[in-house]
Amino acid sequence: MKIRAATVVDKPVWLALRRRLRPTLGDQQHERDWLQMMEQRGRRTTLLCVDAQGGLLGMIEVSQREQVDGFGTGPVTWIDAFHVEQGEARDAAAQRLADAAAGWAQSRGCRALASDTSLDNQWEQKLHRELGFEEVARKVVYRKALAAPAMAPEAAPAPPGPRPVPVSEVETDPVELVIDEGGPGWWPGPARAGIIVLGVLAFYFTDVFSGDVFVGVVLPIVDVVFVIYLLMLFVGMKYRRRMDTGDRQLELYQAPNDSD
Repeated sequence: MKIRAATVVDKPVWLALRRRLRPTLGDQQHERDWLQMMEQRGRRTTLLCVDAQGGLLGMIEVSQREQVDGFGTGPVTWIDAFHVEQGEARDAAAQRLADAAAGWAQSRGCRALASDTSLDNQWEQKLHRELGFEEVARKVVYRKALAAPAMAPEAAPAPPGPRPVPVSEVETDPVELVIDEGGPGWWPGPARAGIIVLGVLAFYFTDVFSGDVFVGVVLPIVDVVFVIYLLMLFVGMKYRRRMDTGDRQLELYQAPNDSD
């Protein structure tokens, strides 16, 4: 009985064992597995067990993994496939293959040799215990079929609310900035003061009985114009004050609405 690594010329016998081990897989999947094993030689291999006449007794496929759950840290060699042909040499071939896989794993610094099998395969479970494996986990996967989910009723669309108006679209009245440097009136402050001074002087020097044209004619005319100006100034002040009072009342009336 001899153990050797599979080479390219062993593909037909490997494929025959693979088909018996995993009949549900198609040949395309077997082909992909073979090519992957050939490409990853050094991290993955298949060991064959043959008898003295060269007859194939079994095979074991192993691969190196950096970490496996339940095995701590460090590389672990995983048994991907394990098959032994029926016959009197079955147990011996299985032991020789397991020992060869352990030697391959140790030569690559692996801490453990890991394997798995189905819960209903009692022979493989017994074989693993006889080969020195210990059980570390057991798992059963459950499934419950469900009816097709009912379609949830679509929510009625909410009525459209008022569209927020951007500030750029709000129509605002233009604000006119009025600066009155001299108080109410139509003249700047210094000019109005000069007119008042001249008017007072005109009253002071006016003499309608004088024979002088300036004193008896021009100054009385200036006095009349000055009086008209004073009346217009007085009326304008009253009107301006009334308008300012109305504006203040309007601001007080609108203040609560603006605060909202």
